[in-house]
Amino acid sequence: MLCSLAELRALYQNKPPSGTGENLPSAANEAEDRARSSFNPRGQGPLVWDDVPFHDRQGVRPYLERISSKLSSKLATALPALFFESPDPDSALILFDQLVSGSPEIAHLLDRHHSLAHYALIVFGHSRFLGDTLLQNTDLLQSFLRERNFDRSFSREEFHEALARFRARSFESDVSVLLSRFKRREYIRIMLRDVLKIAPLAETTAEISALADVLIEDALREAESRLLRRYEWPKTVDAANRLNDVPFTVLSLGKLGGNELNYSSDVDLLYLFGDGKEPADAAIGNREYFVRLAQSVTEILSHATSEGAVFRIDLRLRPQGNEGELAIGLSQALRYYASLAHDWERQALIKVRHTAGNQMLAREFVRSVQPHVYTEQINFAAIKTALMARERMHTSRRYKKPVELSGDGIDVKIDPGGIRDIEFLVQCLQRVYGGEEAWLRSGGTLFSLQKLHDKRHISGKEFHDLTSAYEFLRHLEHRLQLRQGQQTHRLPLSGPELRILRRCMEGYEAGEYRLGDLVATVQRRMAAVADIYQRIIYQQQTRRHPEIEEAEFRLRSLLDPSAADQSNQQILERLATDTPALYETAVRHDLSHQARKNLFRFLSAAFTTSERYSAVVRHPAAVNRDLTLFDSSDYLTDILVRHPEEIASLDQRDETPSRLGMGQLFESVLGHTPETSDPVVEYLTASELPHGERLALLRQHYRHRVFTSGARDIAELRNVYRSFSASTAAAEDAIAAAYGIAGSPEGFAVLGVGRLGAGEFDILSDADLLFVCDQDERRAELTKAAARLMQALSAYTQDGMVFPVDARLRPQGGDGELVFTPAHLAAYCEHEAQPWEALTYTKLRFLGGSRSLGDLAISQTKALFERFAADQDFLPSVLEMRTRLEPEKQDYNFKTSSGAIYDIDFLTGFLLVKHGIREKGGTLRDRLWRCVASGALERVDAAKLDHAAEFLRTVDHIVRLVVGRPHKWLPATEHARQVTEHLTAEILKREFAHGVEAELLSTFSEVREVYERVLGRNAI
Repeated sequence: MLCSLAELRALYQNKPPSGTGENLPSAANEAEDRARSSFNPRGQGPLVWDDVPFHDRQGVRPYLERISSKLSSKLATALPALFFESPDPDSALILFDQLVSGSPEIAHLLDRHHSLAHYALIVFGHSRFLGDTLLQNTDLLQSFLRERNFDRSFSREEFHEALARFRARSFESDVSVLLSRFKRREYIRIMLRDVLKIAPLAETTAEISALADVLIEDALREAESRLLRRYEWPKTVDAANRLNDVPFTVLSLGKLGGNELNYSSDVDLLYLFGDGKEPADAAIGNREYFVRLAQSVTEILSHATSEGAVFRIDLRLRPQGNEGELAIGLSQALRYYASLAHDWERQALIKVRHTAGNQMLAREFVRSVQPHVYTEQINFAAIKTALMARERMHTSRRYKKPVELSGDGIDVKIDPGGIRDIEFLVQCLQRVYGGEEAWLRSGGTLFSLQKLHDKRHISGKEFHDLTSAYEFLRHLEHRLQLRQGQQTHRLPLSGPELRILRRCMEGYEAGEYRLGDLVATVQRRMAAVADIYQRIIYQQQTRRHPEIEEAEFRLRSLLDPSAADQSNQQILERLATDTPALYETAVRHDLSHQARKNLFRFLSAAFTTSERYSAVVRHPAAVNRDLTLFDSSDYLTDILVRHPEEIASLDQRDETPSRLGMGQLFESVLGHTPETSDPVVEYLTASELPHGERLALLRQHYRHRVFTSGARDIAELRNVYRSFSASTAAAEDAIAAAYGIAGSPEGFAVLGVGRLGAGEFDILSDADLLFVCDQDERRAELTKAAARLMQALSAYTQDGMVFPVDARLRPQGGDGELVFTPAHLAAYCEHEAQPWEALTYTKLRFLGGSRSLGDLAISQTKALFERFAADQDFLPSVLEMRTRLEPEKQDYNFKTSSGAIYDIDFLTGFLLVKHGIREKGGTLRDRLWRCVASGALERVDAAKLDHAAEFLRTVDHIVRLVVGRPHKWLPATEHARQVTEHLTAEILKREFAHGVEAELLSTFSEVREVYERVLGRNAI
């Protein structure tokens, strides 16, 4: 039962704050603000050099005098505040002195752009080896100004392009040196996003992994070039006596395979080539050729240079380890993993993926080896074999002892409760359950933990402890490795180094622990992990906690084929005693297989804690009344399985209006419905509330709104536009709440486009948002507010996310400023905007913030519509855009197929612009009939399109509810398709004589006929 606002305030007034504050991802513009500020966080006026915690105060004086003489007084005054935040101000000062002393141009650049000084000091204070890299590549400072690319991570393709540009400018002939230099340069940008908390852990490691893929691919390309100077590429002879190239691929395992690479990780690789009969006249055998190729790739990547090696390459995970061939044929590899490989070797393949070379060969290997990695027969006895092999490789591990600070320091990777324990535990559970549940088969540890929790294979507390510990320890590992660029995992023993590391970790700890004592914090984290590890892996017989019993029961279930039936029987016996009404529901003979399976999934989840169980027992009528939910919707069932307490929502459903305002988003928390949004905003922004708690509350109540709305859709079979109204209202309220979390900034407005702007927001939709500010001078400040708002909505937390936010529909798209002024929008609309943007902005709508500012911004789009209304090329451009979006023939799609929703949407948007129909917003139905009222569309055509749009939107919405994700077309399974057709027919009160798919294709034909005829008429 949730508390009232007053009770929650009282609760948090007596609770210590968690972490160091909001722990938000900083926008790049925040650097400029920090560099301009000399505010003393101690509250004693501006910071001066004596406030900076230098270790050697006497030794830094010459450096302070020198840099002060080379910089403007304005920047010199701001520097103490920046050095005060530096984890290692002594090292940062020495490197900063070298930076400003190296070139007068650099000093002038820093004077003009204080944010660059902040970036440089972050690098110098966290990483000596990257500090040296920045000193050798000062052009990076200019690129930070020019590219402004801190708000996003680079894709593999972007790294390819960046490497090509770097190579074109470089005179370096040694490929190893060039690749290593490029890696270190890119690490600076990645590290800045990491340390500024713009990028979460998963994004940082994925970006490092993408960079590694590109470097390995380039090394392969160079090695191939070298070998082809001596030999032809290997061939095979097919049955028709034709010659074909033999494919070669580079597979990654370990951290790279899981897209979780560290700044200083080894790279585990496996070289594989295709099978086939060799030509008799080949100058060199295929096996020998590819072994040489593998040797060359390894040499390029691991060669020691003045810039260091590109990577340390580890090939011990290949078949037969160090004794095996460096490159191995596909069939030989598959035979090995089928019959000869140790169990730990198969387990290592959980993270195997393609990195370079032939993708088709990589896919064939991964697909063929999966049955040997995941089997339905595997159990913890087999896992124990892998464990014992692993224990032999790490004989220093002692699980019966707590984590202690030995003479060598704590190893956060391999000591009990460390990173390796979490990764190994996740892989064990994946192998145990992944045979039956293919959805659990994924490489990344954090993503896999979430999946295991979603499927209830780990409890909520286990998920929280493991996830938070893994993120904390990986961040700590990164800070350790960034210091000197070395592969280290041990906490330093010395006081100064520990102090620096603690300062590096500020902001990464939340919840019950504080970072005052870093060693104690690490020990507590690792002890919690070790406890879970022992409980699950070693199956101890302790009966201290219900969660231990739950884990042991799962393990017993794996060893006993009848365990599932026994589990269900135990549930029924308990229900018969505690709640006979619910027992009668569970034993009903008329339940379908799908409904029974999902009902027992839900009941099993409810049995995991007493709180969940009591919540279910209190609402037996809701379970009985909504059995159709279990039969019809995997999406809603999954919510109930993860959150059984939501069953109470079904009893309250009839009391919940379909459209809610901001005030009711937190009704259950506040204990009343506020007349205005002020109490909610006050609650969310109260200083005594940790930021994480506010995000959790927002996610919980948005989930509640969405679940209740979806349940009403199925129970009441309501019109899809009523569903959209409820979903849109929930999204608007969540945005308003996020606006409060972001500080309710003045002179700021949030606009919606796309489905949110049209009032047709659906479950699992992205929110297309635009952000407007009142003045250019406040752009940096309000860009931070926009970033906080987006983070509040789309950051992935233990409670999931609210919904993804997409801001790419702003002027200039992803290259434009995140926040823009009405004047900027007006100029853009008048001179630069493209025809597709005219269609997009017909859905522009105010959502939150300053109403007058939002309305002013929307009014500036008038020039855009007037420009294209008079443009003879507007219609051809619209037709061309629409044609480009159509899929391949027979690849049906609710949105993009010929005659699908995009036809109706493009046609309506074109008519609104062409005929000067100025009123914007509204659903597709509203916009169609607005065209009729203005004489731009015949009533009979509008009726056909309206009828088709409702049908297409209804099917799309029902498919999302049924399968739990956006689908391009009807679901593949027979049950899901039957449910989709049944619910669609009931909602629309129609019969589909030839099935819903035939009806969809017929509708496509009708829509396309109207689309072509109306646009053809407008072309005359």
